[in-house]
Amino acid sequence: MLRSEVTLFKKPEDKKKYIVIDISPSPGVVGLIISNLLTDSFVSEKIAEIYSPYFPQVTLINNDGVASLPKIEIYEIKSTNKDHASIVLVTRNFLVDSNEAGEEVSKLICELLGDNAISEAILLSSARITGTGDVFVSTTTLELTRAFLQLGAKPAPNTDALPIDRLASSLLFKLYIKGAPVSLLISDTISYMPDLSAAKKLVSILSKHLGMSIDVSRLDKEIEKQKVIFEEIERALREEFKERGGRPPSYIG
Repeated sequence: MLRSEVTLFKKPEDKKKYIVIDISPSPGVVGLIISNLLTDSFVSEKIAEIYSPYFPQVTLINNDGVASLPKIEIYEIKSTNKDHASIVLVTRNFLVDSNEAGEEVSKLICELLGDNAISEAILLSSARITGTGDVFVSTTTLELTRAFLQLGAKPAPNTDALPIDRLASSLLFKLYIKGAPVSLLISDTISYMPDLSAAKKLVSILSKHLGMSIDVSRLDKEIEKQKVIFEEIERALREEFKERGGRPPSYIG
């Protein structure tokens, strides 16, 4: 019977304290933008990959045209914060929607972490919640909630479906059972296109919470470029609208 497998590049150091950050795809690709910021801003090293027959049976192609199977990538980001806790970053560019995959892969991740102390687990996600562009938080402790609110987050409203996949829910539950406080940070977005502004708002709160300075200069430049593109599109649409005598453009389909 086929099972999920770990390709181990380096085992996390024993007797260290870790913060686990889990990121999965969501509207505006906010989490994945932050994943790239974290790995680019600090000393990071890929320590493992996980493949599973439960993952979507598709081939993913990156920006360089290289094809690969869906996989979970796990990075260790060296400690730079006041609590001397390193980060274990769990990231992927596809949703894990199978209960079997969520349970099996989360178990493998916990085995990889071993007996190391997990001081905190954080899930980064995005969704359309209120349309206000705020960052919303839900945690398992009142102290954590208060801390995030002081940093500018808003209490997460009750939602029918939280923007997390099966792996995230299973992993966070296992870490919570082991005694780690768990936080869910959701950046409000109305876009399925890359929402750089929503990512910046979330990373601002995350960096303050972790006590880590994250370089967002490249992100600021991309935000300005995106703003110019959107303004050009809006101007072109207005001109087309005017040329049609005030009638909106017609579409097929």
